[in-house]
Amino acid sequence: MPKSTDSADEKTATINKQPRYFYGWNVVAASFLAHLAYAEHHSSMLGFFFKPLQDEFGWGRSTIAAVQTIARVSEALVAPIIGPLVDRYGPRALMPIGAVIVGLTMLGVTQINAIWQFYLLRGIVVAIGFSLMGALVTDVAINNWFIQKRGRAIAIGRLGSNLSNIIFVPVTVFVIATSGWRTMFVVFAVITWLVVLMPAFFLMRRRPEDMGLYPDGIRPSIAETRSRQQVYAAREVAPISEPIWNRREVLSTRSFWLLAASFGITSMAFQGINISLAPYIQDLNYGEATLASVMTVRAVIMATSLPIMGLLAEHSHKISIRVTPFVIQGIGSFLFLLAGQPLFLWMAVAVYGVGMSGVGVVQGVIWANYFGRLSLGLVRSTAYLVAFGFGAVGPIAMNAVFDTLGSYRPAFMVIIGLFTISAFFMAAARPPRAKRFATANEITSSPG
Repeated sequence: MPKSTDSADEKTATINKQPRYFYGWNVVAASFLAHLAYAEHHSSMLGFFFKPLQDEFGWGRSTIAAVQTIARVSEALVAPIIGPLVDRYGPRALMPIGAVIVGLTMLGVTQINAIWQFYLLRGIVVAIGFSLMGALVTDVAINNWFIQKRGRAIAIGRLGSNLSNIIFVPVTVFVIATSGWRTMFVVFAVITWLVVLMPAFFLMRRRPEDMGLYPDGIRPSIAETRSRQQVYAAREVAPISEPIWNRREVLSTRSFWLLAASFGITSMAFQGINISLAPYIQDLNYGEATLASVMTVRAVIMATSLPIMGLLAEHSHKISIRVTPFVIQGIGSFLFLLAGQPLFLWMAVAVYGVGMSGVGVVQGVIWANYFGRLSLGLVRSTAYLVAFGFGAVGPIAMNAVFDTLGSYRPAFMVIIGLFTISAFFMAAARPPRAKRFATANEITSSPG
């Protein structure tokens, strides 16, 4: 009898024993690399191409900036298709396809000689490729693997984006100055293939349940008698049954519209700032060395603040935590109005960088906290349609103001108000109540 008891105890210990290394961190690593390749698609990076494109083709700033608007619209239109595909098939099936599309199309951009070609390749095809390998896909992947450590995992994944700016800002300035803008697009293509194709195929997986694991590597508790929605919203150990949604149910919730409006308005504001920051600094008579330093320092500040913001985002159920990044961005936008003085320029860059990193992580976390893991691709992609719709306005509106008034200052004043509105909407959002629940295995049995 004692021997039988010992065997039972050993079996229980084996079941409850947690592996030393959780596979979910491989998913974070692949996401990090994908964000590393995302540099060219940032609005701020496109700003470095304004002058060479103007010099060669005679295009105005708003004409060039319109490519980012087209890209945002393209991403918004394909997101509702890609989101459910991520839920069903996982990132491993989508990201390599995206990398191939992005790389080949960037090589095609080097051969353009008309604005419509630039719009088609850089604005539409590249945008579709990035949608298959970008934040929508990687954030859904990470959120499926983590609940308790969701904020820090997303923060680490997004560090790749900041590192890409640290690396590629000086590289872009140097390559454009010495070899021309076309060469830089070749560099972007090669980097995309190197850091996305194989890592995504070998490391990415859809959900831990597909590998017999659990979110965070923690076996769920048997005590599931409490409200599943409360358990999930509190970011505790994943319940056996989790919220599931269809698009109609999502669109019927007040929370969806508040979150989508908050992030959408914010996207419009920072897309406008990002694409215009380089020419704005040049208009203030700062040299190329200062410009490159400013963009690099901003990326460094965002990278160093991301881990802190990730930890804070794990407490985004508190209003003060989820609203703060929007307030910080508003303050940074105000400081940009004073950026004619070097001290205020550097203060603006620092403050705005912290706010940007905070908003990105909060967005990555809060959708999963509010709507759960299992329909997250559908939920996030529906929100992208709203957010990118707003974001598409930012680049062209910001530069239209410049082309009309000869200054970015009026646009910065409007942007301060936009961040204030975003903060208000974010404060008003509350977790919705799901009507239906299911387990991960009930959703689909096909491995991702």
